[in-house]
Amino acid sequence: MNEKTKAFTIILASVVACMLIYLPLTNAVQPRVGLGDELAFVETEEWKPAGFRVGLKIRFVWWFLNHSEPVAIDGTVVNLTKNMLILSTGEDQTRVHLPAEWTVDDKVLTLEELFASGYLSGGETVTVKALGADLIDKEGLRIYLLLGYEIIDEAGVHAYANLRVNIET
Repeated sequence: MNEKTKAFTIILASVVACMLIYLPLTNAVQPRVGLGDELAFVETEEWKPAGFRVGLKIRFVWWFLNHSEPVAIDGTVVNLTKNMLILSTGEDQTRVHLPAEWTVDDKVLTLEELFASGYLSGGETVTVKALGADLIDKEGLRIYLLLGYEIIDEAGVHAYANLRVNIET
C-alpha cells in the first residue's frame, strides 16, 4: 500500500470510529418527549429566549400546567413518604405529590412538620385539592400525576402549599 492509501484508510477509520462513538452519545442526551403533540420541540422554540436552552423539566412543567385540571380527592391518610401523600379512597389508594412547605393559619411548616404536628396523621379523613393530568390514558392503562396545593382536614382547617404560582379555582 502506498502512503496516500494508508493515510486515507486511517482518516476514514478515524471518522467512522468517531461517528460510532459520537452519534449514540448525542442521541442519548436528546429529549424524547412523548407527552402529546402539543409539546413538540418546534413549539418550545417560540417561548425560548435567545441563547437559552429550555430544559426537559421546564417543558414538562409547562405541559403539566397547560393540561392539568383541578380535582378534589376525599380519602383517609395512609402515610407520607418522600413528598407523597398516600390516601385510601375506598377500594383504591391514590398518591398525591406535595410541595415541601405549607401554610396553616399564620405558620409556615415543612411537610414533615405538618405530619408530625398532628394536622395530618394516619387514619384521618382529609380532602386534598390538586392539579391532575393524564400522562398516559389508553385502553387498559391510565397513568396520571396529582400535585396537591390545598389540604382540608376534618375540622375544616386549610393548609395551603407554598408554590411559586398562585392557583385559583
